[in-house]
Amino acid sequence: MNGNLPHAAGVIRAVLESVRSEQATVAAHALDRARLLVDPERSFGTVLHRTPEGHWTRVPQPVTDLERQALAWDASCERARAVARTIERHLADHAGPYGIRVDGDRVRVVLRVSDNAQWAHWRAYFSFTTVQRTRAHAVTAEGEREGVPVTVVAHSPAPAPPPTKPSAPARPFRLGSITYDLALPLRDIHGDVWYFHGCRNRDGMPLLSIDGRPERCSLANVAEHLGPLSPVRPSTPVRMPAAAHGGSDSDTPASVPTDPPSAPAESPAGRSR
Repeated sequence: MNGNLPHAAGVIRAVLESVRSEQATVAAHALDRARLLVDPERSFGTVLHRTPEGHWTRVPQPVTDLERQALAWDASCERARAVARTIERHLADHAGPYGIRVDGDRVRVVLRVSDNAQWAHWRAYFSFTTVQRTRAHAVTAEGEREGVPVTVVAHSPAPAPPPTKPSAPARPFRLGSITYDLALPLRDIHGDVWYFHGCRNRDGMPLLSIDGRPERCSLANVAEHLGPLSPVRPSTPVRMPAAAHGGSDSDTPASVPTDPPSAPAESPAGRSR
């Protein structure tokens, strides 16, 4: 039932009790003042449509091809935004870093893939159709999700650098089972640094001294009482692996000094005094 009927009946009853002549007209005006009548000529807003001739009309016009294309593009972009939100919720459980953005009617995803199992998962999830290696540790794949085209750039971690081969001693001297490099300073357990300046005793044992002190001590005594001794190597630049998101085969590594040529280890008996 119309909820205005009781209100309208009350207005009519009040008019009939107070006015005897022109009752119908008075009742109609009372209903209008009470906003119980609808005015068909009154409009709260009019939508005008452009005609092909350039005029305006209230009559809806058929959609043009250009408008149809614009509406279809807007719908595709909105669908891409919805799919991007779905993918982002799925990527929230991904262990590695990732990024996602909407580019018009397609979605672009950047992620880190650490093993073959992860890669198989993403291949199935995005239904890849083409995969192309674009960098040393990155591939670009084209696929789709829920009918929306998706471009995925997948990075793999850069391989660990190969272990550095220890350089051969420049002036090797073997004492027991340990070969020392006399070209390098030797640090004892107390942190003092010992240097070999070319002096030896009669049996060929190298004599070491703490820099600035005249006293000399044989390598055997220093190693026995203050060992173990560790060589003090100068700091050298090392080659760093290319970053996973931008590394390529053409990256220029830092230079590494060439290792000195190897030489046979000295022994007390084989060294001239």
